[in-house]
Amino acid sequence: MTKNLPSQSSSLDDWLCYLESVHPANIAMGLERVAKVANTIGLLNSPSKIILIAGTNGKGTTARCLESLLLAQGYSVGTYASPHLINYNERVRINGAELDNQFHVDAFDLLEQERGDTPLTYFEYGTLGALAIFKRHSVDYVLLEVGLGGRFDATNIVTPFASVITTIDLDHKEYLGDTRELVGYDKAGVFRTGTPAIVGDLNIPHTVTDYGHEINAVMHLSGRDFRFKEHTQSFSWQYQAHHFEFAKPSIPCQNAATALTTLAVLDLLPSEAVIRNCLANLVVEGRFQQLSSAPMVYTDVAHNAESARYLAQKLAGLRDQGFKVHALVAMLADKDKVAVLNEVSPVIDAWCLAGLNCFRGDKVENLAKSIAAVDTDAPIAHYQTVDIALDCVLPELDDETVLIIFGSFFTVAAAINYWKK
Repeated sequence: MTKNLPSQSSSLDDWLCYLESVHPANIAMGLERVAKVANTIGLLNSPSKIILIAGTNGKGTTARCLESLLLAQGYSVGTYASPHLINYNERVRINGAELDNQFHVDAFDLLEQERGDTPLTYFEYGTLGALAIFKRHSVDYVLLEVGLGGRFDATNIVTPFASVITTIDLDHKEYLGDTRELVGYDKAGVFRTGTPAIVGDLNIPHTVTDYGHEINAVMHLSGRDFRFKEHTQSFSWQYQAHHFEFAKPSIPCQNAATALTTLAVLDLLPSEAVIRNCLANLVVEGRFQQLSSAPMVYTDVAHNAESARYLAQKLAGLRDQGFKVHALVAMLADKDKVAVLNEVSPVIDAWCLAGLNCFRGDKVENLAKSIAAVDTDAPIAHYQTVDIALDCVLPELDDETVLIIFGSFFTVAAAINYWKK
């Protein structure tokens, strides 16, 4: 691979290596640079209708649910998500399928030819590249996941057909602030005047609705305009005249309800039978994904307090069935590790801590310092990497024990790669 300027005949790996090297910062907030390049190429005049999806957690599962429901009705759909687990190609899907490398190479080559001296970050290249691919395919709908916050994220250069906020909690505090009110205000930046704004959070900060009222967005709020309720094996959802009960899907019911409401607001809701079939077959990689049944192993990308809270509920269900739960956790250095570990601690019977050898990955020694601040009596083992931990832990599992591997997308990717070997 090279850091020299690639060409249209270069590999995708060469391009990704180059994109990582051309901007001094991994994150650079602001829309001016990205919008300038997008306008130069004509990416903002695409006929596709864009649904912009922000949120601390739940963006990926909400997008996957929307994608499934739209595809079932015959629409063409482009979906942009980040980060990826294994391959970059996961970030861009057309009609539910990943694309050949050359589509990404062509998009990056176009951007490099047209950006002039305007610097772009890796994520900004990815966002503009996805928009170029969606325009090339002339899809009916684009599902665009916001990367960080909302107001100043690269995705916010578009004019959305609708804007969605899934959940609001504390993450990336150095960029978004250290209160839910500050985070909510930033995410509400994806709202537009006179445009549907669907909010699925269960305790919506006033800053979200204040901003929505200020700009006259057409808000549809969880708990006020739509509701859902979880039961043992099902969940019910109600919005205006729509009132259904479905079997629990593999994704959080809250996100399914938000997706259903979004389509109902846009008059795009399919029949009850189609919804039921889509929810029953919905699978999202890395979200409480079962890797093995013997031994029983799950993996989850939970990396902040809110997602860890949801994971703890899923693990509590396994404990109620009589299983012991062992946790293999590895996290990034800039995450609130104590908050995450505290959320899952009550349902963990044994800890396996591991280091992450990747960008921003944290050492096992630092994770050990974090768990020392957690109220737990469970035994704790330490390993330098996820692979080493799995080598040691898997042979010791019995039929009454579940292993959950979590802590970041990198942790899940390491586990999936280990299984592929």
